Amino acid sequence: MQEHMACGVVVSAIERPIKNIIKGFSIPAGLPWHLVDEVYISVNSDGEFHWVLAVVVLKERLIRVYDSPMGTRVREPCGEIKKLATMLSSFLHDNGFFDQTERTNWSSLDAYKDSQTGMLLEPNVTFKFEFTQDTMQQQCDSLDCGMYVVAYDEYLSDRIPVPKISFRSDNLRARYGALLWQYGTEKAKARYVSENDDPTRPRSHSKKPAQEDVVKVD
Repeated sequence: MQEHMACGVVVSAIERPIKNIIKGFSIPAGLPWHLVDEVYISVNSDGEFHWVLAVVVLKERLIRVYDSPMGTRVREPCGEIKKLATMLSSFLHDNGFFDQTERTNWSSLDAYKDSQTGMLLEPNVTFKFEFTQDTMQQQCDSLDCGMYVVAYDEYLSDRIPVPKISFRSDNLRARYGALLWQYGTEKAKARYVSENDDPTRPRSHSKKPAQEDVVKVD
């Protein structure tokens, strides 16, 4: 019983920030998901030293995977992508995502319709996923997957087609380092504080009042 309770506490702690991001309550998110077309998620591949970019295309109920290693092998989604595809529908249903129709009527999209009943798909129906083709790839012996994830993200965010030709990772590292330094400097000058830098909420302390401080009411 105690193990189940402890597990429930852990799951609740994990679910809370995810719900806040979907609803736009988290500072890094800025907007709730029903007001955007795509969501970019960097995913670690099965606990290994490899990262991929998962682009959640909400109107298509699709996860588009950008994976950088060069090669002609048949690609299989990592365990984390499969988990994301499975849990995403449930999280969207549980957080009232499909009730937000001021921008998109989700139940009218074919991607979310049951082909037989025409009704909104059940939460247990997983998102589809696909790997992108003909995009820039890293050399097999390099450790530049993180840089490629960031580069994919930047191209897609700026609505620029991802090129097929690879880049110099050392140049990109220098560029991002300079941008982060400039961002940090401007942030410090403006006295901004990151969400993670906020001081923790002080604990409330209570103590039993002294006998002479107790007021008796008849």
